[in-house]
Amino acid sequence: MSRFIALARTNPSALVGLALLLALAGVATGAGVLYPGDPMAMVGPRSLWPLRDAAFPLGTDQLGRDVAAQLCHAARVSLSIGVGAAILATMIGVSVGALAGYAGGRLDDALTRLSEYFQTIPTFLFSMVLVAVLAPSIGSVTLAIGLTAWPEIARLTRAEVFRIRRADYVLAAETMGLGHARIIATHILPNSLAPVIVMVSAVVAHAILVEAALAFLGLGDPNTISWGSMIGNARPLLRTAWYLTALPGLAIFVAVMGFVLLGGGVADLLNPRMRVRRTSAGELRGGDA
Repeated sequence: MSRFIALARTNPSALVGLALLLALAGVATGAGVLYPGDPMAMVGPRSLWPLRDAAFPLGTDQLGRDVAAQLCHAARVSLSIGVGAAILATMIGVSVGALAGYAGGRLDDALTRLSEYFQTIPTFLFSMVLVAVLAPSIGSVTLAIGLTAWPEIARLTRAEVFRIRRADYVLAAETMGLGHARIIATHILPNSLAPVIVMVSAVVAHAILVEAALAFLGLGDPNTISWGSMIGNARPLLRTAWYLTALPGLAIFVAVMGFVLLGGGVADLLNPRMRVRRTSAGELRGGDA
């Protein structure tokens, strides 16, 4: 709680990011309550602009579907894919990085070469091919993004584990005869995951953007609606009904900015140098007063 209060006082942008994400999460969670029907159902006049009808505050698309209902239900899909891909990438990256940093030697070289190999592959092209091979669905899109986003997490985890590997408390645990798995799980990872947690927010934002791009190209789940598919469906009407692309684009922007702002705030909160600077600045202000 004290850290949260410190974050609120010193980094208001992080609170803005948290508020944005909570709002989006609330919309995604309550989509079925706010708009209980099928968001793809034709329920009104076609191409109705926003604020022209109280029943459709954000207007309707070219088929007479409620844009607000689509945005709310699409939030559930886009956020679930982003979070799911980030969880998968984190699991792979942390496992590979921790094993490489702790073991060292040939295993470290092999796993490092593996992560570098994945980094040389055009990630978006790889995601497109994988989704096309597995058939577009929420699961395949999540898998494709997660399999391309883990190398950076692995590199960061490896560096942190390698730094902590020779710490006194780790050497003491080895002297006591603890197993390698237990040492990694109880002594190394808890002290090395702070920067990884910060990076996860960036991975979620990246996953949302990649999902939107895939859906825009027609590689999203055809049975669901996402922000990217909304933009793709409205592409032919960009000049005559630009709100159909602007509204889901704005939703993507808000989600990405929310994760970026929150990740930056968490980074400052977990950075001991930033805590020292905040303390020094507070002392200076107190002395001036």
